[in-house]
Amino acid sequence: MPRRPIFTDVMKVLERRIAEGDYMLKDLPSERRLAEEVGVSYMTARKAVLGLIEKKVLLREPGGALAVHPRLRDAEMSTQVALLTPAYPSAHFVHCRVAISRAADRHGVAFRPVEYVHWYDPIVKEALDGSDGLIVIPSTEPIPERRLKEFAERDRKVVFFDGDLTGHGMPSIQLYPDAHLDRLMEHLGSLGRGRIDCLNAQGQNQEIERRIDHWRGWRKAHDVRGELWDTPVRPYGDPIVQAHQTMTDLLKNGEVEPATLLCTTQPAAMGAIRACFDAGLKVGQDVAVGTVNNEPTGRYFCPSLTGLELPDIEPLVERCFAWFASEGPGWAGELHVTPDRPHLFIGESTTGRGKRA
Repeated sequence: MPRRPIFTDVMKVLERRIAEGDYMLKDLPSERRLAEEVGVSYMTARKAVLGLIEKKVLLREPGGALAVHPRLRDAEMSTQVALLTPAYPSAHFVHCRVAISRAADRHGVAFRPVEYVHWYDPIVKEALDGSDGLIVIPSTEPIPERRLKEFAERDRKVVFFDGDLTGHGMPSIQLYPDAHLDRLMEHLGSLGRGRIDCLNAQGQNQEIERRIDHWRGWRKAHDVRGELWDTPVRPYGDPIVQAHQTMTDLLKNGEVEPATLLCTTQPAAMGAIRACFDAGLKVGQDVAVGTVNNEPTGRYFCPSLTGLELPDIEPLVERCFAWFASEGPGWAGELHVTPDRPHLFIGESTTGRGKRA
């Protein structure tokens, strides 16, 4: 059987990259650069490019640079959206990215997830300049004033996700608003254990601080005792390990009275539950554990984990996609976007029986 020419494999590589949005935020490589990237000769790369120009997948601009052919771009997805997430290992970021990607597919939007290490990472500016709209999940590092001004410029279309930048005039999607936190706190308070402590092992940002402040306010309003155990992990550290060590030390030193524990994130709850198990405590009986941001895996733990689960993201990002695709710069309606209702799963970690509220 005749061997397929190598240049056709290079053509497939380029077509796959274009389909996946790899060149949304950067220019197509030259033939010489392409040859280096895929490990072929210059003439093979050139033959592949000429083949794609003939297929009207690529075109050569007057200056000689390559670009995606407008026919292909217009026939597929015209609105290009980038999602910026911190470069931390996080199941939460993965779940959000997958949900937003699926919504983008259903709405005919070209979607590209990118990770940034810090706010002055060049990829942040590339995503801002190279997309029609930008969805940003903030990191634990405060956003520099200069970057905030860039995000808020009139000709930019930037939405913050799982955070609240409405005070800076930017649309923000908040997954767990105060009313939903109230629902979780009401459940924990209904257990009648006399106190609700709070454990945080996540690197702090505005959203984590808000959850802690809400716990403080609810506890004060309902005259409930409780202590804050706040040991945020360093960037790129593991909050599960941090929470486990914190809870282990507290139990060993007798500094915590087992009752009810609110965790700011699921990883903190996972570490705390393991520490309680190691100490011979039965979660759901000796100590109750609940969490904000209970990822989909929480209901499959042993014991199943009580917490606010990720809401349906598609209705929340629909307005973003419509705005990104529109001609005008102005956002329509309230800047603060939240789910209609809380998704509270009541698991064995607080009651011994699992159900959805």
